[in-house]
Amino acid sequence: MNETLLLDTDVASFLFKNSPHAKPFRPLIKGKRLALAFVSVAELFKWTLKRRWGPRKTEQLETALHRYVVIPYDRDLAWAWAGVVATCEDAGKPIAPSDAWVAAAALRHDVVLATNNLKHFDAAESLCGLKLLRAQPA
Repeated sequence: MNETLLLDTDVASFLFKNSPHAKPFRPLIKGKRLALAFVSVAELFKWTLKRRWGPRKTEQLETALHRYVVIPYDRDLAWAWAGVVATCEDAGKPIAPSDAWVAAAALRHDVVLATNNLKHFDAAESLCGLKLLRAQPA
């Protein structure tokens, strides 16, 4: 099976919108099994509501999401989240709850995280062993 790569919400959004920001990620994700954390799916759904997308564009997003494996909540993921949050807080480097869920999903399943928001995950990388994919700017 191909290597699994977890995409942060920003990268999934770039790909969906065919944004120029997706360009540096395209060669890095080619041939990979792509995954999203459940929280990323929720964030993408929130954007459809906040931006008042119509049914057609919302359906396009729903269809695009079929290409991803979605990592669901489970007890071990909750413990991984608690570990990430507690470790980062104890070091004086708090992490946003949604970012902590994404980091926990990557750690729980021992996969690399592709994100354009490296600063959001610096503490989890240095303190928890999160593996980040660093794309070169376009």
